Amino acid sequence: MKRKITLAIFSTLLSVMLGSMVISSCTKVGPEGPPGADGADAVETCQTCHNFGEVIVAKMDQVKRSKHASGTNIIRNTAGCSHCHTSKGFREIIATGNQVLVSEPTAINCRTCHQIHEKYTTEDYKLRTDKAVTLILGGKSYNYGSSNLCANCHQARNVSPMPAIGGPDITISNARWSPHYAPQANIFAGVGNGAYEVPGSLAYSNSMHTTIVSKGCVTCHMSTPVGYLAGGHQMNVVYNDKTAYNYSGCTATGCHGNAATLATTMSTNRTEIKGLLTQLETLILQQGLMNANGMFTVPKTLTAKQAGAVHNYKLVYYDSSYGAHNYPYVKALLTNSIASLQ
Repeated sequence: MKRKITLAIFSTLLSVMLGSMVISSCTKVGPEGPPGADGADAVETCQTCHNFGEVIVAKMDQVKRSKHASGTNIIRNTAGCSHCHTSKGFREIIATGNQVLVSEPTAINCRTCHQIHEKYTTEDYKLRTDKAVTLILGGKSYNYGSSNLCANCHQARNVSPMPAIGGPDITISNARWSPHYAPQANIFAGVGNGAYEVPGSLAYSNSMHTTIVSKGCVTCHMSTPVGYLAGGHQMNVVYNDKTAYNYSGCTATGCHGNAATLATTMSTNRTEIKGLLTQLETLILQQGLMNANGMFTVPKTLTAKQAGAVHNYKLVYYDSSYGAHNYPYVKALLTNSIASLQ
């Protein structure tokens, strides 16, 4: 009986010891694993950029509500269009100079303009490019700091055939013949940058913007934001159904005294330019130079002056600023074009 009890005790102790070994082996912390490939702490790496509270959130919110991010023309993903209508297409042409078909396009976003998640440092906030841009139409250099990035797309496309001052008639074979929809860089840079500068009563000169606004577009379009309605990464100047304007960039630079005076000046100038545009459009339609929808029944033969007037009309119309970018230059283009058709 005593031997049985001893064996029972021994058996119990052995079970406890084995159980302890199993538990110990399951809960013991093993040796630290090797560091990651770059030896960096993931949390520290992320915090390098993601440590600015809601600043990034605000910028992302502004971008989401911008025309850039709306994706309105995201279907323009072919090799001739994707470099301005899609994020990947833009990055490709900046990196390699190639226009490519983008099979899974995305709208313009943070990565389009910035090197997001490429170096995992604050370098990721750098612009993809700020190099001067040789304008496709006109061939001159646009060099206004950070807005050079914008000019890669916000410029006129090549117009072929392009009428020459005093030159021969031209025959248009493309129903959409035009400088395309966003020639802001050409209008801002002004004289000698792609318009048909027919001689007339007004001499061609540029706004002071061309010489004193060193950062071009971003000075006004990315000024102190009004929520996510204008300025900042939303980039609008006009908002609230075109009833309000964000002039903080214009007044902060010292160019204009105060917003109220500027608003009056801008309203007067816009009204004048819109009136001149309407006059020119009326003459163009009356003379059958283009269709009411801005298209052409091709082939269409026009004199150099006729084609030049149509070209100037479209250049100013598609700029969409109604003189805000370069008032004296735009006024001269329209005034002299009108006279050339009368």
